[in-house]
Amino acid sequence: MLLAVFGALLAVVVVAGLVVFAAGRSSTGTSASPTFSTPSFSYPPTTAGPVATSVAAPPTAAARTSRVSRTTTATTSAAPAGPQQVAATTDNPLFADADYGLQNIQCGYPQWGSDQASAQAFFEAARSCLDQMWQPLLHAVGLPFSTPNIAVPVHAADQPSPCTGSTSNYAAFYCSANSTIYMPLDKIQIDLYGNDAVIYLAVFAHEYGHHVQALSGIMAKESRDRYNAGQSSPVGAELSRRLELEAQCFGGMFVGSSQAAGTITAQQGQHTINDSYTRGDRPGDVRDHGTTDHYGGWWAQGYQKNRTQPCNTWLAASGDVS
Repeated sequence: MLLAVFGALLAVVVVAGLVVFAAGRSSTGTSASPTFSTPSFSYPPTTAGPVATSVAAPPTAAARTSRVSRTTTATTSAAPAGPQQVAATTDNPLFADADYGLQNIQCGYPQWGSDQASAQAFFEAARSCLDQMWQPLLHAVGLPFSTPNIAVPVHAADQPSPCTGSTSNYAAFYCSANSTIYMPLDKIQIDLYGNDAVIYLAVFAHEYGHHVQALSGIMAKESRDRYNAGQSSPVGAELSRRLELEAQCFGGMFVGSSQAAGTITAQQGQHTINDSYTRGDRPGDVRDHGTTDHYGGWWAQGYQKNRTQPCNTWLAASGDVS
């Protein structure tokens, strides 16, 4: 049981917000705990082999985060053996079964620390837990699975990525070109959030949601459609919002499942919901992530329902992903 670990770390109160994986502001939501119990699901037995350590990049690779100059590069590689991604959004196999969600698995986490070694250990534990929850679902629907890489540089400028080049103007993000989640310590607001470990877990779960999109083929389809529509066009911006809000929903699924399994408390889970409502596109921002109401709403949707179909933003009305 790790309630004590997270409980001790929730003493920090968020009083202001900067940019993490989407713009954040101070939390004004209720602190009431949710009264529902996130449902779990047991998948049919599979004959899947051991977890791969990397995955081939999709036809186009882009960094998925907020406030980052995204680059798109064409890549070619031999198709890996086994299950293949399906370049589809609305009808992706991930949404084929209305009852498919994450298994509620209790996980262990080391004490959070703002030094590189401690943060690396924490995010590696988070990755292991996310792997355990997402791998059975992807295998159940015939999609490939591999665990993402993790980079936790002290400074963003210390570790350029194939998706960002030499720029360090980014917060936490996922790069599909090398299947890596980047969590630079100087960009995830440790000066603001202190030892509030459940918030860092939520940020990481969002970025892992982008990894799921890359594995499934959703990201490849969105990248191609956005390129054809124009990266900065209204249609392109809406496609980006659908991708980001879906990653929010996937992240909420994981945290809700973690609460149901007993890894975190309902109060801590509600804390992540409240925090999500402080993030999103602010006046003057590029409209590529969604309003604060939608950014929080899609997180709560995943948290409460723990099913992939309710996270299918590609079927949502434009007004629900604005």
